[in-house]
Amino acid sequence: MVTDALMNVFRKDPTVKRHLVKTLSWRVVGSIDTMLLGWLITGHLGIGAKIGGMELLTKMLLYFFHERMWHRIKFGLPTKYAKAQQVKKDNAANLFASKSKVGRLERELLNGNKAFTIWLTGLSASGKSTIATELDGWFYEQGMRAYVLDGDNTRMGINSDLTFSAEDRSENIRRVAEMCKLLNESGTIVIASFISPFEADRAKAKQIIGAGSFIEVFADASIAACKARDAKGLYALAESGKIKDFTGVDSPYERPVTADVHLRTDVDGVRACVGMVVAVLCERGMVAGLLRE
Repeated sequence: MVTDALMNVFRKDPTVKRHLVKTLSWRVVGSIDTMLLGWLITGHLGIGAKIGGMELLTKMLLYFFHERMWHRIKFGLPTKYAKAQQVKKDNAANLFASKSKVGRLERELLNGNKAFTIWLTGLSASGKSTIATELDGWFYEQGMRAYVLDGDNTRMGINSDLTFSAEDRSENIRRVAEMCKLLNESGTIVIASFISPFEADRAKAKQIIGAGSFIEVFADASIAACKARDAKGLYALAESGKIKDFTGVDSPYERPVTADVHLRTDVDGVRACVGMVVAVLCERGMVAGLLRE
């Protein structure tokens, strides 16, 4: 049982193992020094060994807890964002954009459709993924090339190293926006389904993708409706403290005020919501056609 508990701790935070080894190595060195000093001062090796042994145990505990405490304090440490910016700056001089003979327009002509990103934002269980799936099906029926990027799917792959802290949420959205941009450049329509709770991150995504290729769709549903349809049980886990930084419980959601499409997913059905999105796309000349019966 004790071994299993320790292994579980190591799996959750591998730095614990590092701190333990550092504690042992440093204190062994320090205790040998104390033992030698005790021997020199008293003239008795046994007394020196007892003093060194007692110091080894007491200071080892103090040092370990001191190390763990400082591990949680971010004072003096650069943020992930600052580190990334520095790496970007350092690499800039050695990176050169590669250009293709075939541009975005040619790819769009080949595919027979314009490329753009539909950015679905809203609380967990607000219906984003369901609408994204239905939109993907509609594009397929129209013979248009589209692809869905979903929050869970990307966090199981390219963004698997990110937590749900505010800083990592921002990085999550930045990476997704860059993927949307690349897919749009290939002539592919992207349906991005992400909670994306912060207005600044959505604005950054729009900037990366390009305002002319960015359609923000707000899947608006009350928190009560989201909890009622939460098949994963995430809200209950968050309210019980088992999930931290959960949007709508202990992390805020900044509602879009200028969304291109505002859906009331707790009032209108999926088909009606898809129809509203398609109608806006038709109005803006991004697609030609009506929602098929």
